[in-house]
Amino acid sequence: MITNTHNITKSQRQIILHLFEFRFLYISHLQYFFNHKYSHRIKEWLIDLENKKYINIIKDPKDRTKPYIFCLAQKSRRIVKEEKDVDTNSLKWLYQEKLKSPRFIRKQLFLADCYIYFLKNKTKDSQINFFTQQDLKGYDYFPDPMPDAYIDEEGKGTNTRYFLDYFDENDSGKYMRYKIAKYCQYAENNVWQENTDNAPFPSILLVFENERKKKHIYYYAKSKLQKSLTSLDIYLTTKNQIMFAKNNENVWEKI
Repeated sequence: MITNTHNITKSQRQIILHLFEFRFLYISHLQYFFNHKYSHRIKEWLIDLENKKYINIIKDPKDRTKPYIFCLAQKSRRIVKEEKDVDTNSLKWLYQEKLKSPRFIRKQLFLADCYIYFLKNKTKDSQINFFTQQDLKGYDYFPDPMPDAYIDEEGKGTNTRYFLDYFDENDSGKYMRYKIAKYCQYAENNVWQENTDNAPFPSILLVFENERKKKHIYYYAKSKLQKSLTSLDIYLTTKNQIMFAKNNENVWEKI
């Protein structure tokens, strides 16, 4: 049993674990995770965590209308180590966390949006297990390069699994085609089946910054699948479709 030697609440500890998983979050993300109608309590927790140097707050001095972004500070590594099976040396990234590039931060924020999308659209009796690359370290049988997220939706007697990747405006067509080719190669080599007692291969979900990139990959992936030795379920959508999806709206286009 973990004792509270850090003078923080269970909810504040949970905030730290959410930040470990997603790296960067808005208050709105945490508000949804905690199912709070209003944000004042979460703001109090965050201010206290910053004062105690467990988290950092990233502010835009040129635009005060932009929401604050929260990330872990170095001191939080002790709590992460207590809660997660990680070595202290693997948490060295905490020293430079608040200095990450805007592109990296935007991607992590969007992955939190994806998690919320799945929570909003799950069936009533199912549970969403959402794993980021932080959670997947050590799973050497997963695809290389690693997907941005792995999702396991547990229903009554069923499990539906997905690999998810997000391609932003800076990802080249060459890189996106490479990622598709690696998924095909991974499936053909039966690595997943050999390490999961022949569990069904996860569907592949690809999210694109815009419709132009999505169309480019649609035709490439369709041609690739026709030549592949195995059958893959690949679904495409755009970032805006995820962000503005209504509950139970189908935003995915199958190849």
